[in-house]
Amino acid sequence: MLIIILLNLQVAVYTRYAAKQVKTTAAFQQFKLHTNETSASRAGHKINLEQNLILEIRQENIDQVDIQIYDEANKHFRIPSDPPFNYNDVKDPQQLDHYDYEVKVQENNIAIQVQRDNATIFQITDLIFSETYIEFTHTPQNKQMWGLGERNQVGFRFREGIYTLFARDEPNIIEDGKRPGKHVYSSHPVLLSMEESGKFNVIFYKTSSPMDVTYEEDKMKFITIGGIIHIKLFLGDSSPRTAIKKYHQYLGGWMLPPFWGFGFHQCRWGYKNSSVLIDVVQQYQKNYIPIDIIWTDLDYMDDRQIFSVDNYNFPKKDFQYLKGLGVRYIPLLDVAVGVKYGTKDQGYKKGTEYDVFLYSPYTGYRFQGYVWPGDSYFPDFFHPNISQYWNEMHEHLYEQVEFDGLWVDMNEPANFCEGECNWSNHHRDHPKREDKLNQEITFPYIPGEIPLANKTLPPHLLHHGQYLHKDVHNLYGIMDSYYTYQAQKALGKVQPFQITRSTFPGTGKYAQHWTGDNGASWDFLYLSLGQVFQFQIFGIPMVGADVCGFMGDTNDKLCCRWIQLAFFYPFFRNHNNDLSKPQEFFNLGVHVVQSAQKNIHLRYTLLKWFYSVFIREQNHGSIINPLFFIFPEDYLTYRDFVMDTQLLIGEELMGAPILKEGVTRIAYFPDSNWYDLITGLELKGKQDHTLYCSYNEIVPIFIRSGYLVIQNTKEIIKNLKSLDNHYRIIAAPINSEAKGVFADLENFEDEEKALEAQLINFKLVVEEQSVRISISKSHSELIIDEILIYGLECSYKQCTSGYYKYNSVFKGPFNLGQDKTELVLK
Repeated sequence: MLIIILLNLQVAVYTRYAAKQVKTTAAFQQFKLHTNETSASRAGHKINLEQNLILEIRQENIDQVDIQIYDEANKHFRIPSDPPFNYNDVKDPQQLDHYDYEVKVQENNIAIQVQRDNATIFQITDLIFSETYIEFTHTPQNKQMWGLGERNQVGFRFREGIYTLFARDEPNIIEDGKRPGKHVYSSHPVLLSMEESGKFNVIFYKTSSPMDVTYEEDKMKFITIGGIIHIKLFLGDSSPRTAIKKYHQYLGGWMLPPFWGFGFHQCRWGYKNSSVLIDVVQQYQKNYIPIDIIWTDLDYMDDRQIFSVDNYNFPKKDFQYLKGLGVRYIPLLDVAVGVKYGTKDQGYKKGTEYDVFLYSPYTGYRFQGYVWPGDSYFPDFFHPNISQYWNEMHEHLYEQVEFDGLWVDMNEPANFCEGECNWSNHHRDHPKREDKLNQEITFPYIPGEIPLANKTLPPHLLHHGQYLHKDVHNLYGIMDSYYTYQAQKALGKVQPFQITRSTFPGTGKYAQHWTGDNGASWDFLYLSLGQVFQFQIFGIPMVGADVCGFMGDTNDKLCCRWIQLAFFYPFFRNHNNDLSKPQEFFNLGVHVVQSAQKNIHLRYTLLKWFYSVFIREQNHGSIINPLFFIFPEDYLTYRDFVMDTQLLIGEELMGAPILKEGVTRIAYFPDSNWYDLITGLELKGKQDHTLYCSYNEIVPIFIRSGYLVIQNTKEIIKNLKSLDNHYRIIAAPINSEAKGVFADLENFEDEEKALEAQLINFKLVVEEQSVRISISKSHSELIIDEILIYGLECSYKQCTSGYYKYNSVFKGPFNLGQDKTELVLK
């Protein structure tokens, strides 16, 4: 008894609320929380407490629970439920026969625990709740956690430290878990956790508030400066991908990007005219490096004004010429609208007519910012006229240059002043809005310790709907992506392609992501794979880093290794800034050219299969997997060097790129037989192997036994249009069988058909007298030029030995598809 009293006294020091249950139904509980205390103190700051709170617990599904704590007056900000935030919440859940979890509420000194397998997997204790400060503590079961981004952290695992989630334009910065915050472009308060039982769950703190997460002494403290506490918990099984898929289903899934988006992209800040674009494309083609998309940074704009084109330096005829070279075009599109040309600029003219620009909380006139166009206004993406304005401006841009996709940048939103700028020429040609005036907010705590207005908008600025900017700042990027997606749809784009910098949960339904302004360094090369893994959790699987680095001068060794790693990025773009040396691959020497030729060619031969893996996941789940996602019960896959540097595309192909200077590495091969994809050399599983790879060779890549992949056999590939319906099957049977998938598409660039595509299921069976390949029904015709079977000694009439004795090669051509669903090799 004495021990229990001491424990309660310890809790009472920090936990201020008592609970009383007021409603209970089959799958819903409601409590009133109350404290007699009026204030709390943190770091010498007084916090005025909300004395009356509501706690609601919804058992939404057998493996999904929703916990909300909010102010009784229900005045605190909540994420809206309109698109793009139309997540799959269950307002009135139905009772089920059983649940995989139990929720316990300690009423006196409130504590909430979610338990399964007789252990607490999530909890809320030490509650403090006010209008501008919310704090609670969760005690994880162990240190196996991943997520909470976006941050440029070296390594995938979530480690002890203090971390900030607040969208911020900060280039070339690496997370160290210390103050000031090293947060960058996005906010994803999402954590994948492994329980002591070996099962996994995903915790989503559904808030857009600026946040700090302090993880030390085995406790995790969450601090926000507004909103409510809204926790979604998705319980999976022993596979991490199960919990991740449940989270993605809640968000509404992710969009299938267009096939052409998987091609090689080239960009540079500093392409001063379209003749340079043409030359760059032609140089790639002369060097036999496949290329499908050319980009421009700010350079194409008329004096950096968005929705404008410098028609003198970038005439329309040159873009038509680029199309004739077989490449697509993507321009940069920022959000800030310049004011220097007044109504002569269409973006300014229409924006003022529709009154979609934000107003200053200080003056009541339009907010004065400064970005690349100079003095600038910012669109209010909550304004009811924004859709019409955004659609019209994209149509206006499209009339000037027929872009194929868009690059939406600076949408944190980034601003070059700390809060409002002091323009020399104040625009006062519009009515003052008294309703937009607002007092500054005194915060008892600043996440990240960097002023909230630093390089962005002030936290007390009011958006339409009386939303404070501090509450919707982290939503600005997804709102930009959503309306840009809609604008592209209005232009007739079937699968709108856009790469966005700032993201939030749900962005994957509308956009893809690149990891921002990285550095040309080995550290940024190394950490980029962990970033790709993070965004698999976050629901934006098509992601990549700027290959060879954006800031600073790259070098040939670094760039060779980055090309090898980017083989596995879903989004593969070479890009750097105008102050660095040009880093087009053909400008960096013979080894870089050789690395690009070999790796990009191999990537292109596998892209139809790669795209089929995306289709297989049906818009939910991870594509680029750390090894423990596929082998969760193998504790050797949890070693940092394995977790951070090896990957699987789906379940079939394992990559082991070298991410440090040198030509060898140790790689772990999990429990399976593995074969070098190119040579068929066998490497046994459940052990480490030393791999050698020179800088100008193909990245180490291996096929897993039990699987097969489909590869184009084209020898010379200029772009994706070069790919035909001639293929090679590479199979690695286990127990005499191998399986694989391929999209049933005659033309992978037919976007309408791609969205409806079915999969062809392949099965290869090794029999005593023959090898039998069968497929499910297919509308496509596949010409199989060659079949490689690894791990099978050649003992058949039609086969020849491969590179190694235990490899068999069957030379075609063989026909599969349409009416022919089986192939027998004697």
